Amino acid sequence: GFLNRHKKKFIVTAAVIGGTTLAISYAQRKLREWQEEQTKLFFDISKKKTHFESIERNCNQTILNLVTSVSEAVMKTIDTQPILDQLDSNPSNKAELWEELKVTTFARATSIIYSFTILVVTSRIQLNLIGGYIYKDSIREGNPIITNEHRLRYMSLCNYFVTEGIERMSKQIYSKIKNIITPISLKQKMTLKDTEQLFWSIQ
Repeated sequence: GFLNRHKKKFIVTAAVIGGTTLAISYAQRKLREWQEEQTKLFFDISKKKTHFESIERNCNQTILNLVTSVSEAVMKTIDTQPILDQLDSNPSNKAELWEELKVTTFARATSIIYSFTILVVTSRIQLNLIGGYIYKDSIREGNPIITNEHRLRYMSLCNYFVTEGIERMSKQIYSKIKNIITPISLKQKMTLKDTEQLFWSIQ
């Protein structure tokens, strides 16, 4: 009789308890899924960060390795030593040689600045692009997006810049600087501000 009298209450209580149990179970499952997703995301971020920090170190090392080659390429293309050797022999055309040395010195300084800038920017772009593809290959299945052959061909562009590009660029810079520097008298006193303005003109 007791069960019959309180039948509705038992049904409601059972439904509430069952619903609560299901809701708690569902919430726990979703919480576990969320925690797993967050853990996976954390590991992915850590892996990506480690990967690109390694690329950053490689970039710095590559740039340091190429700095000497770039400097030597500029020095070879815009060489001041022949002019200095002629000046040492006390020639009759000293004024002309000093004019040439003036242009050559500015051309060399400008070429070094531009060469280093191009080297740093190009190396960072290339290595980060390659690094990005390597990272994508590490997290996907199937054939690699970028092969060792691609990497070598892509990085050979830096080698082209050092062997041929710098020479072409330095000669172009020299021809442009000559027009700007030649009108400046050797007797003119140059302040730091004047020199800065001169480099802005060259740019």
